[in-house]
Amino acid sequence: MEIDEVVDKIIEESGKQLITVRPKIMYKIGTEIETVISGYDCESCSYCAICDNCPVCISCQENHYFCDACDEEIRQRILEYAIEYELIDKNEIENVNDPLLCEICLSNYIWQNVICEDCSRCNDCEYIYNPEYCPYGDEFTVNDNIKQYLDDIYYDESCGMEFVTKPFSSLKDYWKAVKEIVTVVGKENISIEDKCGGHINISWTNGNKSWKDYEKIIAKNILFFSDLLSYMFCSPETHWRDTYKEFPTCIETIENDIYDKYNCVHIKDYAIEVRIPDSPKDIDNHVLFSAVLLAISLKTYEIPFDKETFSKTKEIYKKINRYGDTINKEDYAYLRDKFKLLKKFIEKPLKALSHDLGIVLMKALEHRFRYPKYEEFTDSEFNLEQFAIKTKVKANANVNVIPSTQLTLMAFA
Repeated sequence: MEIDEVVDKIIEESGKQLITVRPKIMYKIGTEIETVISGYDCESCSYCAICDNCPVCISCQENHYFCDACDEEIRQRILEYAIEYELIDKNEIENVNDPLLCEICLSNYIWQNVICEDCSRCNDCEYIYNPEYCPYGDEFTVNDNIKQYLDDIYYDESCGMEFVTKPFSSLKDYWKAVKEIVTVVGKENISIEDKCGGHINISWTNGNKSWKDYEKIIAKNILFFSDLLSYMFCSPETHWRDTYKEFPTCIETIENDIYDKYNCVHIKDYAIEVRIPDSPKDIDNHVLFSAVLLAISLKTYEIPFDKETFSKTKEIYKKINRYGDTINKEDYAYLRDKFKLLKKFIEKPLKALSHDLGIVLMKALEHRFRYPKYEEFTDSEFNLEQFAIKTKVKANANVNVIPSTQLTLMAFA
């Protein structure tokens, strides 16, 4: 079926789905932020590496604190050491004064052999087995700033420590949480080429209906747009993660494959997990991706997905997510037509979500298509704020209006 025919079909079916009473939809969205933090802890280290570059010793050397220990006995030992290693001619001992002996001691590091061996620096050391001074730099202790946003933290062998957010019922709260977590964790600890993913989990209820009633439809619709979404939102390094976001084998196996853990769209007991996204090193890009996925998930009409379309979608998806290949002109033309379809398909839910987030998401989405993440070759960051909704207040108007975030979302619109 041609893309234009699909557009007409969606418009026709959307019109049929209008109902008189529409309960308010309640959605939940969360993400899993994978990092390269290895999660060292003191119990896992048999030897504390801080001792290799002891802060006490470094400070002592830089400030010559060892000189404070020098007395007549130390002076004599330094002199004997210098004679033994022929740094001083024993026949010229009488000509060696204190300044000369000090110079010989410092320039030949004699103090390390004479003074350091009797130093009690290790007694009551505040640095050893202290995470605050861990030289690995990846001993991570969750601080209070992000605890409130997290559901779980654990070590994932595919990458490193993984930070699982709570499910949020507001995109604005979700955006704030992702910003705070990534800021605290550090973007330098998020590496897409080291397989760091940012899986997004979505669920919703609408009266006596929920996403579970339409889970296969939602999964197939996301799969239908998976090539386009990968092109728009995934980095050029995303192919390093290919084994953790596999595309279904064939169209006949979709309904089984979507229950596989490593399928790019995975149905869990409590949510639909989309494994396509990279870990949110680019925070606003990830949030926009999340909003688009949520908008798709709120639609309950199934887009026709025939063998030909499946084959082309898989071809482009694998170019991006498995091989890291260039998207050619033919591919781009196909994705451009599919983007037009995406806009029509999610227009209504995306508009409602725009009010929730305070961002004109359709404009942000159009900008993302013009400047796709996959075509970026620098660590540039998307900026959602440039698409902020501008509120116009007329003179003498009642400013006590209902906040935009209270607008009703319609799953069946």
